[in-house]
Amino acid sequence: MSTNPPEQDDFQQELESEPLRREGFTPRLQHKIEDRIRRSERIKIKVKPLLIATGFGTFLLAAVLFPWSSLHTRSDAAALLNSPVPAEASYSSLPAPVPISTALLIGLRTEHEPAVAGGTDGRPKGLRYSTYRTMLIAPIRGQLRKTSEGSGILMPYKQNFWKIDSLTQPTKMGEIRYLSARLADQPAGPERPTADNAAGAGAATGTDAFNHVETLLFAGNQYLSIAESQNAWDGTSARQGDRLWVRTLPQLKENQGRVLPFAKKPAAADKNHVALVDLYGAGLGGELARIPRAMQAVPGEITGQSWAIQREPGRWVGKVAETLPVSAVSPDRYVIHDFPKELPDKVVNHDDLCCTWTDIHAAWPDATDALTSPMNDMLVVFEGGKLKFYPYGQAPGNAPQLTIDLQPGEQLVMAQWATDHYVQEWVDKVARYLPERPMAAGE
Repeated sequence: MSTNPPEQDDFQQELESEPLRREGFTPRLQHKIEDRIRRSERIKIKVKPLLIATGFGTFLLAAVLFPWSSLHTRSDAAALLNSPVPAEASYSSLPAPVPISTALLIGLRTEHEPAVAGGTDGRPKGLRYSTYRTMLIAPIRGQLRKTSEGSGILMPYKQNFWKIDSLTQPTKMGEIRYLSARLADQPAGPERPTADNAAGAGAATGTDAFNHVETLLFAGNQYLSIAESQNAWDGTSARQGDRLWVRTLPQLKENQGRVLPFAKKPAAADKNHVALVDLYGAGLGGELARIPRAMQAVPGEITGQSWAIQREPGRWVGKVAETLPVSAVSPDRYVIHDFPKELPDKVVNHDDLCCTWTDIHAAWPDATDALTSPMNDMLVVFEGGKLKFYPYGQAPGNAPQLTIDLQPGEQLVMAQWATDHYVQEWVDKVARYLPERPMAAGE
């Protein structure tokens, strides 16, 4: 089990809730249809006070007050659901789309080819790395707008925003790209070398020639899913390794910049992370033992210490790593397996689609991902290299209310929602923290 769990960390207790703690409400399609028809057809029945003294009078009053329109509504909804109509027709049969009142803070990641070539003259081979950007999408005077955009990941937590950046530090014959976390209102800047990286990256010896990259796969609530990759040259041969961790914001801040060659810091020595047992309890061991191993001849270990939160179409899922035996050229290897449990709400809340992925794909055949707001008023579709924003209930054939170009291969890292008075609060705060603001003043 990992040390420094979130529940016992003083620093984390400062950050124990995000700005929006309310759970999202995603009813089934029939309930949504019924609710919207009721709102459009509801008739207020006014009955004058009567002096009723007999059983017949009571029956008559009940007959007058019975919600016949509601009964009619249910039959209408059932007819809509039971009719064999195509996807476009089912969308167009709904009432007018609900106006969007929700804001979305979205974080994206783009992967790049290695910045350093390496692989010759004793230099370690370069690694692919990622850059990040955050955008705030919010309704401004009835029109959905991109109000702010900037590099890095801007992450809400409690009443504060945190900034996560990828920083670069040179090594003897390569570079370290590590993730750094700070309060958004604090000045940006590289961390000063710590004892670890002073002894590792800063040491002028051939054995410390290595490239190291940390990649952010997911950010939400206080949790961060991070992949680490490393190529090193030990003086005689190249060594490569990969690790997976889930950390909290305070754990990342404590750990940032403390990088050594994997050969000098075994994975077992890294206690500053969240294990699956920290979330699900000690009884999880049986579930992990039933996961088939990748190689029966030389089976690896599945302990739940190494795992990840990754994106699949329409949802976040857990992946658990099977760590393989150490080889001569790779001190750290793993194979990813599906995790058999749903991720808890405290890790990924507001992650429910309005409908199934099959429904989304039938309406938008080229869609690769989609999001639905917790208030069910906004639908976001990743399609054809673009982000398309629709009021929920709008037919797929109609133009989106807002379209934003995606960079080649850009992937979702974070989706955080604001409702009610938090929308304007986020618009104001995010504009201060992200340097680029595409919406002109006064718009």
